[in-house]
Amino acid sequence: MSVLGWAGLDDFLLRVASRLDPPHGPGRLKEYGDLDFLTPEEMKMIRPAAVLIGIIPRKAGPTALLTLRPDTMKTHAGQVAFPGGKVDPGDVDDVAAALREAEEEVGVRPEQVEVLARSAPYVTGTRFRITPVVGLLPADFKPIPDPTEVADVFETPLDFLMNIANHQVGEAIYKGKTRRYYEMPHGGFRIWGVTAGIIRQLYQTLYDD
Repeated sequence: MSVLGWAGLDDFLLRVASRLDPPHGPGRLKEYGDLDFLTPEEMKMIRPAAVLIGIIPRKAGPTALLTLRPDTMKTHAGQVAFPGGKVDPGDVDDVAAALREAEEEVGVRPEQVEVLARSAPYVTGTRFRITPVVGLLPADFKPIPDPTEVADVFETPLDFLMNIANHQVGEAIYKGKTRRYYEMPHGGFRIWGVTAGIIRQLYQTLYDD
């Protein structure tokens, strides 16, 4: 394994299977995120959400599927995100929500996804508890984006995201407090905030020993 963690897709998938939570049932991974920026009252109002970390085994190397949220969105407008959204009452669980949202946003049919595991839930300052669902997509997958849901769809090499050297750290004032965040610029897109935080936590869970 390289000093930066990445040793190929097979190694990544083995680590996903052994270090993340199973797709269904109770999870053991501890939630994290913007917990210090939420009051006890706000913690009681947290809403469940889920995103799909879709891994595509392209010939040139595996990629992760990402979207750019429209500027018209109520939360995280104009930011890079994984396909996903709120868990609806009709969703059986977080996995079902992630698959439903991915189909609505970028045309990922649920039967196309080999669901592998769940990563640790990220609690946002906007009062969402986001469960990342890791899934393997077909090597020939072609997105069919819904322009009302996403402004753009793109892929970022997985070996770039799983390389700690690309995890830049920034600071900003949020709710009157200094907030550290991760940023991973690539291909003209600014991957930062919650999405970069999810990627960073996934890296740490899989590769930090």
